[in-house]
Amino acid sequence: MNINAIQGSIGIGKAQELQRPEQVQAAPQEQASAKKPQQAPDEYTPEDKADHAPIGLYRVVQEDGAPKVEFDDPEKAPEPEKEARDVTTMDTGKVDREIKRLKEKQEKLSQQIGREQDPAKKEQLERELSQVERELAKKDNDTYRRQHAVVT
Repeated sequence: MNINAIQGSIGIGKAQELQRPEQVQAAPQEQASAKKPQQAPDEYTPEDKADHAPIGLYRVVQEDGAPKVEFDDPEKAPEPEKEARDVTTMDTGKVDREIKRLKEKQEKLSQQIGREQDPAKKEQLERELSQVERELAKKDNDTYRRQHAVVT
Protein backbone atom coordinates (compact mmCIF):
# COMPACT_ATOMS: atom_id res chain seq x y z
CA MET A 1 0.00 0.00 0.00
CA ASN A 2 1.26 3.46 -0.84
CA ILE A 3 1.83 6.01 2.00
CA ASN A 4 0.33 8.80 -0.08
CA ALA A 5 -2.81 6.76 -0.62
CA ILE A 6 -3.09 6.12 3.13
CA GLN A 7 -2.60 9.82 3.92
CA GLY A 8 -5.30 10.79 1.45
CA SER A 9 -7.85 8.35 2.82
CA ILE A 10 -7.35 8.65 6.63
CA GLY A 11 -5.54 11.93 7.07
CA ILE A 12 -1.93 12.89 7.76
CA GLY A 13 -2.06 12.39 11.55
CA LYS A 14 -3.33 8.82 11.27
CA ALA A 15 -0.72 8.04 8.65
CA GLN A 16 2.04 9.22 10.96
CA GLU A 17 0.69 6.96 13.70
CA LEU A 18 0.80 4.03 11.32
CA GLN A 19 4.40 4.81 10.40
CA ARG A 20 5.72 5.11 14.01
CA PRO A 21 3.84 2.90 16.44
CA GLU A 22 6.58 3.10 19.13
CA GLN A 23 6.14 6.89 19.36
CA VAL A 24 2.38 6.54 19.62
CA GLN A 25 2.70 4.24 22.62
CA ALA A 26 5.23 6.54 24.38
CA ALA A 27 3.06 9.63 24.02
CA PRO A 28 0.33 8.63 26.54
CA GLN A 29 2.98 7.89 29.16
CA GLU A 30 4.58 11.30 28.62
CA GLN A 31 1.16 12.95 28.88
CA ALA A 32 0.40 11.16 32.15
CA SER A 33 3.70 12.25 33.68
CA ALA A 34 3.16 15.81 32.45
CA LYS A 35 -0.22 15.95 34.26
CA LYS A 36 1.28 15.14 37.68
CA PRO A 37 2.85 18.21 39.27
CA GLN A 38 6.19 17.70 40.91
CA GLN A 39 5.78 17.98 44.68
CA ALA A 40 8.54 19.42 46.78
CA PRO A 41 9.36 17.38 49.87
CA ASP A 42 8.27 18.78 53.24
CA GLU A 43 10.96 20.51 55.22
CA TYR A 44 11.26 21.19 58.95
CA THR A 45 12.27 24.73 59.73
CA PRO A 46 13.11 25.25 63.41
CA GLU A 47 11.82 28.47 64.99
CA ASP A 48 13.33 30.57 67.71
CA LYS A 49 11.70 30.17 71.10
CA ALA A 50 11.33 33.93 71.47
CA ASP A 51 9.26 34.16 68.26
CA HIS A 52 6.30 32.06 69.37
CA ALA A 53 3.44 32.96 71.65
CA PRO A 54 2.67 30.48 74.45
CA ILE A 55 -0.32 28.29 73.64
CA GLY A 56 -0.48 25.95 76.63
CA LEU A 57 1.53 22.95 75.49
CA TYR A 58 3.92 20.61 77.30
CA ARG A 59 7.28 19.92 75.70
CA VAL A 60 10.49 18.13 76.59
CA VAL A 61 13.62 20.28 76.80
CA GLN A 62 17.20 19.35 77.60
CA GLU A 63 18.58 21.00 80.71
CA ASP A 64 22.14 20.08 81.79
CA GLY A 65 21.94 16.92 79.69
CA ALA A 66 18.81 15.67 81.44
CA PRO A 67 15.33 15.82 79.88
CA LYS A 68 12.89 18.12 81.59
CA VAL A 69 9.17 18.72 80.92
CA GLU A 70 8.29 22.37 80.43
CA PHE A 71 4.79 23.85 80.26
CA ASP A 72 4.16 26.73 77.92
CA ASP A 73 1.62 28.69 80.02
CA PRO A 74 -0.34 31.32 78.06
CA GLU A 75 -1.46 33.09 81.25
CA LYS A 76 2.13 33.83 82.31
CA ALA A 77 3.00 35.26 78.92
CA PRO A 78 4.33 38.80 78.95
CA GLU A 79 1.72 41.26 77.79
CA PRO A 80 2.53 43.19 74.64
CA GLU A 81 3.01 46.89 75.16
CA LYS A 82 -0.18 48.81 74.68
CA GLU A 83 -0.04 51.43 72.01
CA ALA A 84 -1.26 54.93 72.70
CA ARG A 85 -4.77 55.06 71.34
CA ASP A 86 -6.66 58.05 70.13
CA VAL A 87 -9.47 59.10 72.42
CA THR A 88 -12.81 59.57 70.74
CA THR A 89 -15.41 61.79 72.34
CA MET A 90 -18.99 62.59 71.43
CA ASP A 91 -20.12 66.14 72.08
CA THR A 92 -23.90 66.60 72.36
CA GLY A 93 -23.64 70.25 73.40
CA LYS A 94 -25.06 71.61 70.14
CA VAL A 95 -28.08 69.29 70.31
CA ASP A 96 -28.62 70.08 74.00
CA ARG A 97 -28.59 73.82 73.25
CA GLU A 98 -31.12 73.32 70.46
CA ILE A 99 -33.44 71.37 72.78
CA LYS A 100 -33.04 74.01 75.49
CA ARG A 101 -33.95 76.73 72.98
CA LEU A 102 -37.09 74.79 71.93
CA LYS A 103 -38.17 74.32 75.56
CA GLU A 104 -37.75 78.05 76.21
CA LYS A 105 -39.78 78.84 73.08
CA GLN A 106 -42.48 76.39 74.24
CA GLU A 107 -42.68 78.05 77.65
CA LYS A 108 -42.78 81.55 76.08
CA LEU A 109 -45.62 80.56 73.69
CA SER A 110 -47.60 79.01 76.56
CA GLN A 111 -47.35 82.27 78.51
CA GLN A 112 -48.35 84.33 75.47
CA ILE A 113 -51.42 82.12 74.88
CA GLY A 114 -52.51 82.66 78.49
CA ARG A 115 -52.25 86.47 78.16
CA GLU A 116 -53.68 86.84 74.63
CA GLN A 117 -57.23 88.22 74.30
CA ASP A 118 -57.61 88.16 70.50
CA PRO A 119 -59.01 84.72 69.41
CA ALA A 120 -57.31 84.80 65.98
CA LYS A 121 -53.92 85.65 67.49
CA LYS A 122 -54.47 83.02 70.19
CA GLU A 123 -55.19 80.37 67.54
CA GLN A 124 -51.99 81.33 65.65
CA LEU A 125 -49.95 80.99 68.87
CA GLU A 126 -51.51 77.58 69.60
CA ARG A 127 -50.48 76.34 66.11
CA GLU A 128 -46.92 77.54 66.72
CA LEU A 129 -46.95 75.86 70.14
CA SER A 130 -48.11 72.54 68.71
CA GLN A 131 -45.38 72.74 66.04
CA VAL A 132 -42.71 73.41 68.69
CA GLU A 133 -44.06 70.52 70.82
CA ARG A 134 -43.85 68.10 67.85
CA GLU A 135 -40.30 69.22 67.10
CA LEU A 136 -39.34 68.90 70.76
CA ALA A 137 -40.84 65.39 70.97
CA LYS A 138 -38.82 64.40 67.92
CA LYS A 139 -35.52 65.83 69.18
CA ASP A 140 -35.60 65.33 72.95
CA ASN A 141 -34.41 61.68 73.07
CA ASP A 142 -31.13 59.78 73.27
CA THR A 143 -31.32 58.45 69.70
CA TYR A 144 -31.51 61.95 68.24
CA ARG A 145 -28.66 63.10 70.50
CA ARG A 146 -26.40 60.22 69.40
CA GLN A 147 -27.18 60.71 65.71
CA HIS A 148 -26.45 64.43 65.80
CA ALA A 149 -23.52 64.40 68.21
CA VAL A 150 -20.19 65.81 67.09
CA VAL A 151 -17.50 63.11 67.18
CA THR A 152 -13.92 64.23 67.78
